Amino acid sequence: MRGSSVAVAVCLTFIHRAAATLDIISLYTSSGATIVEASATVILPSVPDPITGDLSLWNAIQLDKDFIQGGSENAPAGLDYWTNLGSNWCNFACARTANAQVGKPVIAAPGTRVRTHCQGQKGIIFHIFVEYAARPCAAVPAHSWENVSVILSSPNPNWKHPGGWNLGATGGEMTTSDSGKT
Repeated sequence: MRGSSVAVAVCLTFIHRAAATLDIISLYTSSGATIVEASATVILPSVPDPITGDLSLWNAIQLDKDFIQGGSENAPAGLDYWTNLGSNWCNFACARTANAQVGKPVIAAPGTRVRTHCQGQKGIIFHIFVEYAARPCAAVPAHSWENVSVILSSPNPNWKHPGGWNLGATGGEMTTSDSGKT
């Protein structure tokens, strides 16, 4: 059965310092449907100035308690997994499950479009978020997400994001071309 496909373009504004995970978008499933596929493209911003802390831009499908996600990360040399990213971002996919797996990292410059595509699971929430994993963290420069698509296990023409976007984000409307079928 094909599911509901939605697309939304979101432009994010500066997000202030914190050591936390800040959800920009959280789309919860309902009516017994699950997320079977999702993709999103981030247009990488400049790295924070100064580069402090461990900062990541993520999109993810949340399973019951685990995540399948793609991220773009910047941290100072010696912090986290990277030796010296300088003015670049490290992009990778990972499964934060009991059998944790991390994909091969790819280094990319600001302005690069990085697409993440997840499928083959039964997710309950789709997220786009910013993570500050180590203090102190500089503010995240403005960045954009585009071509966000979520496919559900069964049609739900009423599935949508309620209200405004979080943390000053602005963006498009969720749409479906066939009443929630795809």
